[in-house]
Amino acid sequence: MNLPVLITGASSGLGLETAKVLAAQGVPLILGCHNVERAEAARQQILEHAPAAEVELLDLELASLDSVGAAVKELHNRTQPRLGAIVCNAGLQIVDGVRTSEDGYELTFAVNHLGHFALVTGCEDLLESGARVVVVSSDVHQGPRKSMGFPAPQWRGPRELATPGEGSGRDGRIAYANSKLANVYFTHELANRWGDRGITVNAFDPGLMPETGLSRGYPAPARIGFRFLAPVLIRIMPIARTVAKSAADLAWLATGPELAGTTGKYFTGAAEVPSAPESYDPERAAELWQVSDELVRTARQIPPAERR
Repeated sequence: MNLPVLITGASSGLGLETAKVLAAQGVPLILGCHNVERAEAARQQILEHAPAAEVELLDLELASLDSVGAAVKELHNRTQPRLGAIVCNAGLQIVDGVRTSEDGYELTFAVNHLGHFALVTGCEDLLESGARVVVVSSDVHQGPRKSMGFPAPQWRGPRELATPGEGSGRDGRIAYANSKLANVYFTHELANRWGDRGITVNAFDPGLMPETGLSRGYPAPARIGFRFLAPVLIRIMPIARTVAKSAADLAWLATGPELAGTTGKYFTGAAEVPSAPESYDPERAAELWQVSDELVRTARQIPPAERR
């Protein structure tokens, strides 16, 4: 049976392009998106690209654990609830001050890590042997040497990372780097926990993609510069890639038969490479799992009006 692939953040950018690649291969899709109109527009684009594609929409706001819980429930209530893969693609980067999630957590950590943690663990029973989880991380977790000067992570306890602090632009970029390191810790811990079930879990660095909307939080001159300079940046910067190339690699990680037994690894494009040395710390990975589980459970026990 050809089981569906769930892609978060699938209404634009890398998620949408990956969906198009998979749709052309005949893979059924579930698009996890928080904006209904954009999700429907994405579905239409996919059907124009692959008219026979099977595309379902899932209302999913990763900044709200209530929304994630409702999405998990909806997935379980489907006529055929099993999943072939979950692609944790959605992400954001905040450079204009402190923002918090609906549950009162620092927004970058909430969306890039915690929401995906709740989604994947909530769907554990929908994934059987042979299923895959792909977590989109970034080489920014490796520090400036690998990320062309992007600030390095400054890892702290997960509870502190989840707590909104002060918010300069640099603080926002560090929070983003921390969240991408959290993605790798999550990958390693999940691979260890689910390995005996035959479920593979890998992390993916798509590279710098100046064509996407990740820079949407930057000042207008920077956004405009990224848009117009994208072709030049892709040609001259070693870490820059087209969205189409990264989407093809991400789709391969989600379905490629060559990777059936590959788990707990980190890929830059289609190349398996080491992640940052600190990302292999098993105590940090275990602590992140434990605290994430507690944060999710705590948020669901507190009425929405009392969460901030």
